[in-house]
Amino acid sequence: MLFNSYAFIFLFLPVVLAGYFALGRSGNLAPVVWLALASLAFYALGNWQYVPLLLASIAFNYGVGYLLIARDLGPKARFAVLTAGVAGDLLVLGVFKYAGFLAANFNAVFSTGFVVHILLPVGISFYTFTQIAFLVDAYRGQVARYALPHYALFVTYFPHLIAGPILHHGDMIPQFERAEAKRPDPHLIPCGLIIFAIGLFKKTCLADAIQPLVGPVFGPGSPTFDQAWIGALAYTFQLYFDFSGYSDMAIGISLMFGIFLPLNFNSPYKATSIIDFWRRWHMTLSQFLRDYLYIPLGGNRHGRTLRYVNLMITMLLGGLWHGAAWTFVVWGALHGAYLCVNHAWSNYGPAVAPRFTRVANAAAFVLTFVSVVVAWVFFRADSISSATFVLSRMADPTNIVFGRGEMANAMFIAVYAAIAWFAPNTQEIMGYDHKNRVVGENLNGWLRRPGFLYAAAVTLAFGVLGISQHSEFIYFRF
Repeated sequence: MLFNSYAFIFLFLPVVLAGYFALGRSGNLAPVVWLALASLAFYALGNWQYVPLLLASIAFNYGVGYLLIARDLGPKARFAVLTAGVAGDLLVLGVFKYAGFLAANFNAVFSTGFVVHILLPVGISFYTFTQIAFLVDAYRGQVARYALPHYALFVTYFPHLIAGPILHHGDMIPQFERAEAKRPDPHLIPCGLIIFAIGLFKKTCLADAIQPLVGPVFGPGSPTFDQAWIGALAYTFQLYFDFSGYSDMAIGISLMFGIFLPLNFNSPYKATSIIDFWRRWHMTLSQFLRDYLYIPLGGNRHGRTLRYVNLMITMLLGGLWHGAAWTFVVWGALHGAYLCVNHAWSNYGPAVAPRFTRVANAAAFVLTFVSVVVAWVFFRADSISSATFVLSRMADPTNIVFGRGEMANAMFIAVYAAIAWFAPNTQEIMGYDHKNRVVGENLNGWLRRPGFLYAAAVTLAFGVLGISQHSEFIYFRF
C-alpha cells in the first residue's frame, strides 16, 4: 500500500488511528498488538507472499536477541550467537537481493547460463539493518529485555517499514511502551496531519511532476548537452522531493499516533561539503554505517591512510546496500572518493582568509552540488555504459540545441532548485525536534491565523488531487 493513495488516506489510516486510540482506553498492550497487526496488514496488501519471511525474521532475531540479553552465556558463546544472528540476516538479504546479481556476474566471467529470478521483498534492507543493529547492541549490553509485541511493532511499524528511516530500538520501543502515546494528542495530531500534507505535496505535485523530464535522457536516445543536464538535474530534484516527501509523510503519520520518528532528511542540497551532505541525506543510514561498519572497521583510530580505506569500504557497501548493480557500486565509490578528498582537504588544505569566506563557501556549495549530480547519474542509469554516455553528453558543450522546450524545462528546474536551496524545510516550518520530542510549539498561534489554515488546507488538497494511479516512492526498490 502507498501513502499517496486514496485507500490509505481515507480508509486505512483513519481506521487504524481509531482502533489504536479506542483500544488505548482499555490498557497499554492491546493498542501495541493492534498497531503491529495493522502494520502487517499494510505490508501484506502489497507484499502478502513475503509476510512469512518478515515474521520469520522477527522470530529469529528476537530469539537471538533474547539469548544475548540473557547473558547466561560465556564471551565466546555470546560472540558465536551474535555471529550466527548477523550471518543469518545477511544470508537472507543476500539471497533475496543479490543472488541474481551474483549469478549474472558469474555467468559473465565463466560463460555459464545460471538463471536466478527472485523478487525483492519490499523493505527487506530496512528491517534487516534495523534488526542487525538490535543484535549488535544486545551483544554490547545496551539493550533491555523487550516484550515480543513491542519488538514486533518496532520492526513492522508501518510508517517506516517500506522505505525507512532505519529505526533504533532505544529510540522507538520506549515510546511504544508509554501509556501517554495511547491517547489522542490534540497537539500532535494536527501537527502530524500538516507534516503529512507537506510530504504528500512534495511527492505528488513536485516529484511526480518532474519525472517525465528524466526518462528520455536515460533512455535509448542521444541527448544534447543541455538535454543531458536537464535530465540529470530533473532526476536530482525528483529524487530529492520523492525521498523528502516520504520522510515527511512517515514522520507525520507517526506523530498522529504520538510517536516521534528520527529525522532522515535535512535539506542535503544546501550542504557545502560532502561530509555535510551525508549528515543531511538519509541520516539514519549514515548513522548506521558509521556506528556498525565504519567505527568497527577502525574508523579514524589507526591513522589517516586506514581512515580513507575504511571510508571507501563503508561507502562501497553503502552503495551496494541500495541495489544489486555495478552502478550502485560506482555511486558508492564516487562518494567514498569524495569523502576522502573532503577529509584530506580539511587536514591539508590551505586556510581561507576571512575576507574570502563567502566566496569559498559559495564555491564549496557549487562543487558539492555538481559532484552529487554527477554521482546521481550512476544511481539512476541502468548500466555503467549508459551512465558514462550521459556524462559524456553533459561534458560536451559543443553539442547544444537550446530551443523553446529546453528553455521551459530549464525554468521548471530553476523553480525546484529555488525551493530546495532557499525555502525552509519541513522541520524548520514545524519546529520538529524528535530528540526532545517537540513539534509545532507555535501551532496554537498558527491555528488562529486564517492564512495558515488556508495554506495547510490547500497544500493537502493539492497533494490529494495530485495522486496518480500508481506512483511508488523511489526508495521502495532498496
